[in-house]
Amino acid sequence: MPPSLQSRKHKLVHDAIYDAAINLFSAKGFEATTVEEVAEAAGVSRRSFFRYFASKDDLLAQGVVTFGDAQVASIQNCPEDLTPIEVVHKTVSEALKLVSDQPRTRDVIAISERSPAAKGAHMSRLMEAEDKIAAAFAARIPGAKCADANPRLLAGLTTLIMGVSLLAWFHGEYDDMQKAAEAVFGDLTQYLSGTAATSHPAAKSPSRL
Repeated sequence: MPPSLQSRKHKLVHDAIYDAAINLFSAKGFEATTVEEVAEAAGVSRRSFFRYFASKDDLLAQGVVTFGDAQVASIQNCPEDLTPIEVVHKTVSEALKLVSDQPRTRDVIAISERSPAAKGAHMSRLMEAEDKIAAAFAARIPGAKCADANPRLLAGLTTLIMGVSLLAWFHGEYDDMQKAAEAVFGDLTQYLSGTAATSHPAAKSPSRL
């Protein structure tokens, strides 16, 4: 069923506010930008802003929530015969595909890299997302609880690989998020097996891209 007129209008206003905020955060800085300025730039009232977002922090961290929910869905949809590390691999790959389709990903990372407050907004929601991911892994392990070591380890590994891959792509080590993730998985496997070389080859060498 196609989205209703109301839902299309909701998304249009939501996206207008989000884009206006990212533009202002990029130009002025996260801390220096006010909610009033975002609302004015988006052509809505301050009251309308708070219908869509609880705060500037909430707005900036929307991607963390969205991609966290996508990872939970991916874990839940993985075939039962996959090993835990295969589930992590598939989940990261699918989440990065979703991230790569978002046009403001680089801008959002840049804002977070420049601002401790913006990074804090991301980290607060990342912990929330990781809890949900741990619960999804626990559901795949007989008798496991969300707070148990194995689900927490798998959730932490998922978010860690996701984050490292995104930063490697952002800083230009790889020209593609999926390539970055495959390299991170490869390095992790070598480190855990004790076969990692002491010197790391240049990430931009032909063998890595």
